[in-house]
Amino acid sequence: MAHLAMRNGADGEASANTLTVDRLLSAPLSKLLAEVNAEIVDTSVTDESFFGQVVKPRTGTALLCMPTGRSAFERDTVARILVGKLVGAPMRPVPPSLDVRTYGGTK
Repeated sequence: MAHLAMRNGADGEASANTLTVDRLLSAPLSKLLAEVNAEIVDTSVTDESFFGQVVKPRTGTALLCMPTGRSAFERDTVARILVGKLVGAPMRPVPPSLDVRTYGGTK
């Protein structure tokens, strides 16, 4: 099973946004990241089943932590899934083999 994780710095889900699924899938990734105040950072995780994680602090830039050594297509696809989850875009569920979890923030 593949793993994606999302950690919010505030209680509950990431705040909703008006980002449409069409825009999420077609806009240049760099523009999407700027629009949602996020950036991709490399992680040293080497587990084949780990695809990425979002760390969203209470304030500031959200970090899409992604392993190196993956294809450009894979990184682009996973980044778009993570951005969609980050902003609460109305996406179809990801395949069951891709485990997406959201961890709440501080209490």
